Amino acid sequence: MRKGPRKEEEDRQIPAAEDRAPALPLSPSELSGHLLGAHVSIAGGVERAVERALQCGFSAAQIFLKNCRQWRAPALRPEEASAFRKAASASGLFFFGHAGYLLNLASASDLLAEQSLQALRDEVERAKLLGLPFLVLHPGTAARGEEPEAALSRLAHRLRSLFPKGSLQPEVGIALETMAGQGSQLGWRLEQLSWLLEELDDPRRFGICLDTAHLWAAGYPIATPAGYRAFTAELEERRLAARVWAIHLNDSAAPFGSRRDRHEHLGRGTLGLSAFGQILQDPRWSRVPMVLETPKEDGGEADCRNLRAILPFLSEKPPGTRLEKARRAPKNGKKALAFLPDRTYRVYHEST
Repeated sequence: MRKGPRKEEEDRQIPAAEDRAPALPLSPSELSGHLLGAHVSIAGGVERAVERALQCGFSAAQIFLKNCRQWRAPALRPEEASAFRKAASASGLFFFGHAGYLLNLASASDLLAEQSLQALRDEVERAKLLGLPFLVLHPGTAARGEEPEAALSRLAHRLRSLFPKGSLQPEVGIALETMAGQGSQLGWRLEQLSWLLEELDDPRRFGICLDTAHLWAAGYPIATPAGYRAFTAELEERRLAARVWAIHLNDSAAPFGSRRDRHEHLGRGTLGLSAFGQILQDPRWSRVPMVLETPKEDGGEADCRNLRAILPFLSEKPPGTRLEKARRAPKNGKKALAFLPDRTYRVYHEST
């Protein structure tokens, strides 16, 4: 089964198709003002990500900050960071980052946890240099046979140490991703993410990233109108809707509720296109960046095809859509980051 994109390509020469401009890039009129795009490669230099996103016509993109399957990486040179910031600022694209796959801040091993924390600190510093507003982070895994509560407590403690109390307004936040629930993965239930955000008690620094393939595999029936309504109602009830900073648009090659993480092209998996229509038409997410993480057999051409499969939903009137106080303040009374794109552009322009 395929799982995309093949992000391990970041540290080796990518196929020619990855850099080949699509025959028909997306146009601004097609995107209708929405922040839409895909994960793009940084191979050949981080500034190349801007070029790749632009040649596809994206308005948003996700990048890795270094090789996602290695602990060590060369330092990000100031001239590299400056080139990216200038190119990103000129493009007007919304960029955000994704942390590496090796990190496990919930680990029962102090050695692995400390290694993960140091690696995440390094990625946060890289994100600062690049002017990115947040990093998407996998919550990690519990030890085999361990109850998730203990692992969640360790994760909360270590994330809290990432941003000491009393530190200045954050330049980079952490968006915890919803997971499929493979093995002892954390973050596959909304109640786990809700507990973490309540425990961290810092809406300026911590949010969530919804992944459609993961939600489906975890047992959230977002493919049907009734299932999607139930899912968003739970988001609202758990005060999570206001904390959604990004959405990964992926179909699933795995069955519903299977707790298996297998991404597929939109409309070719078990999730189907209807779920993406409901997401695109939901006013809660009208200003939230949404990116693909689907297979890239022919690079940007595949990304354009995937997005064009769902763009017609933007011109359809949503059936009976009603926004019930979306983006409410969390229980602790602190205001959540309501419009992250403004924050991104401010970082870019103030630093160039």
